[in-house]
Amino acid sequence: MSFSLTLALRFLKSKRFGPLARFISMASTMGICTGVCALIIGLSAMNGFEYELHNRVLSLVPGGEIKTNNYEGFRDLKSVIDTVASTPGVEAVSPVIEINGAFSLGTSFSPALILGIDTLQEKRVIAIDRFMDCHAEILNTEDNLVILGYAIAKKLNVKKGDSVNLSVISTQMSNDGLSRMTMHPLKVAGFFKTGGNLDGNFAFISLNQALKLSQLKNANAVHIKVKDMLAADAIVSRADSELDENTESSSWLRTQGKLYNDINMIRGIMYIAMILVIAVACFNIVSNLMMAVSEKRHEIAILLTMGANRSLIRKAFTLMGILSALKGAGSGVLAGCIIASVTPYVTSHFKAWFGFDLLNENIYFINYVPSVLDVTDVLIVISCALLMGALASIYPAHKAAKINPANELNL
Repeated sequence: MSFSLTLALRFLKSKRFGPLARFISMASTMGICTGVCALIIGLSAMNGFEYELHNRVLSLVPGGEIKTNNYEGFRDLKSVIDTVASTPGVEAVSPVIEINGAFSLGTSFSPALILGIDTLQEKRVIAIDRFMDCHAEILNTEDNLVILGYAIAKKLNVKKGDSVNLSVISTQMSNDGLSRMTMHPLKVAGFFKTGGNLDGNFAFISLNQALKLSQLKNANAVHIKVKDMLAADAIVSRADSELDENTESSSWLRTQGKLYNDINMIRGIMYIAMILVIAVACFNIVSNLMMAVSEKRHEIAILLTMGANRSLIRKAFTLMGILSALKGAGSGVLAGCIIASVTPYVTSHFKAWFGFDLLNENIYFINYVPSVLDVTDVLIVISCALLMGALASIYPAHKAAKINPANELNL
């Protein structure tokens, strides 16, 4: 094997290759380099999106939720919490009051889902403090406090200590049988910012304050933390089926799962597409090695005459293909790792540099392209490139080993 490697390196460094052969050799190397580089960048971006999905979205979105269809809230909240908490796979449960309303200040207006939370219990379900510029417990210090999403605050142009009006639909009917709108002044205690569209959808108030605003007798929903996020649907459905009340359940897989599935689907498509790009580039290795065999027929015949066996020639040309693939893969890995490392910084400064966001955070949950390099992905990409390089060299190596010395040396 050592002599085969030496022979492969000598053939690769030979200056007898013509211009066309050198061009094909460069094209195969650049093709593999481009495919490997693009695949590493793409897979790193998919890893980044998946990480940000878990780190941002799923930190503020519970694994599951059960709502009651009773307009006064759960009839027996304690029994509901105990039943859900005893369900296998459930780690924590928190009572919540969900109110659809709208914040207004002057002529500015922003609809939102207002969550009345038990701050101690809710922190066991979602990591609310991670994204707040204050502690959630501040909601319990006085009445009429609210923590707004950053996008809502930006739309209303408010800061800490300002007052905003919250309009909600009253559960009580007016004389004409229609619901009426009530308005409640609230003081801004702080903000939360995830950098995505959640900032414009939610606001937090205390559970007691929510009871007053909604005129409910009890919480109308419970948030659930599950051990296995991918099994959230089954766990939440099982918990819901154990309840005696009229309820409906949902999990993060129904609200945010499409995004997670899209990320995995795109990752699979990228693997297929980029591996095909590398495979096409490896076809150039076949052409390059066939030209090398044609140019080195005389040298191969001499080696065979001197006692070299045909397996030695076969190994040498196979190693030539692998080394060509390794050269392209090495360059692609270096370029891909560098580009993947700077991608988050570059894309996050698009607005400052070019005046626009690369991603619209009203559609996506972040406004830049995240990137997380995974050593496993890099090793898989390199292995695929080397494997296809070895496969591409099988036929030229076989042709080289079949050369007849008598015909080449005119003996």
